[in-house]
Amino acid sequence: MENNGFKDQMTPKERTEALREGRPLDRISCNAFIGEHAAKISGIKVSEYHHSAEKMAQAQITAYRTYGSDTVVVGPGLTGISEALGSKVGYPEGSTPFIEDYAVKDFSDLDRLAITNPHKDGRLPIVLEALEILAAELGDEVPVSAGLTGPFSNVANLRGTEQFLRDLYYNPEFAHKLLRLTLDCTISFLREAAKLGVSFGIADPTASGSLISPRLFREFAFPYLKELTAAITGTGAPPPQLHICGNTKKIWQAMADTGAGALSLDNVIDLAEAKQAVGDRVVLVGNIRPAETMLLGAPSDVIENAKDNLRRTYDNPKGYILALGCGLPIDTPPENIHALLGAARKYGRYPLNSELFGPAGKSGGR
Repeated sequence: MENNGFKDQMTPKERTEALREGRPLDRISCNAFIGEHAAKISGIKVSEYHHSAEKMAQAQITAYRTYGSDTVVVGPGLTGISEALGSKVGYPEGSTPFIEDYAVKDFSDLDRLAITNPHKDGRLPIVLEALEILAAELGDEVPVSAGLTGPFSNVANLRGTEQFLRDLYYNPEFAHKLLRLTLDCTISFLREAAKLGVSFGIADPTASGSLISPRLFREFAFPYLKELTAAITGTGAPPPQLHICGNTKKIWQAMADTGAGALSLDNVIDLAEAKQAVGDRVVLVGNIRPAETMLLGAPSDVIENAKDNLRRTYDNPKGYILALGCGLPIDTPPENIHALLGAARKYGRYPLNSELFGPAGKSGGR
């Protein structure tokens, strides 16, 4: 992998453990959220990636060896739990899976659903096998993480987002039953994944402040995220990273109250403001612009975006991970990903590179 002339003194696993424990780091951690881009650089179709544990794992290994991101992540994705419960998912050859038909169209549909079996239902067995391969191949060097979807977003993919949002007002008891079901399915999966020694992250994009109010978040998303986080830490795994899309400013404290160890923030968020609000409680993660910078920009744009983020957040009390504000677009030019990791190695080294702050310089560290 390219290192832009800078040699790391820690492995990604050592760096992650030091960050979690508040010990000094050689440089800022960096996670490119590689996802399905791994399929593209491995020369396979995205649809093939999702239906073969070996191809999924080997694609992520190729991506890690190519770019050197500080975490390797695979998971059921936004559609995995809902598909295992009966929603129909479409798999384009070159883009992200999507829901073609929802499993719960009527209240009575809930009666035929049961907690999923992670070794039998949908693609859950494929993901578990891929995690096992990755943990065996890379686990001593880099953290392998299982990406989970939060209950709120899982229900949206089971019921349909618009219908589910109506349920919150007109059928709240039914909404809670659906949330309970998808949470139990997710916990069933994570308990099996935890046996492999992996860590966890949670994405709950539909719980965004762009879609629901803070009051609705606290009633319908927060309790289930808190229980999911407790289930993760109950396995002995570290507290998960939590990502929610959009403007989450009004729920930052609630997000931290879930017990998450890190908050991944969308690029619409000012990281300096988040640092002041919750930086003494959680690691902050983000928030390079996925489309404008990574997909459509040049390497120089990536470097400037990264430097700006570092200036704002390098001294967050609980630590900072340079990363994207959301998922990496599949067709992102590889040179832009190299630029992101290169920026972390060059400008994120402790003491921080003086180019970040001008001729006077300024040092940081944890």
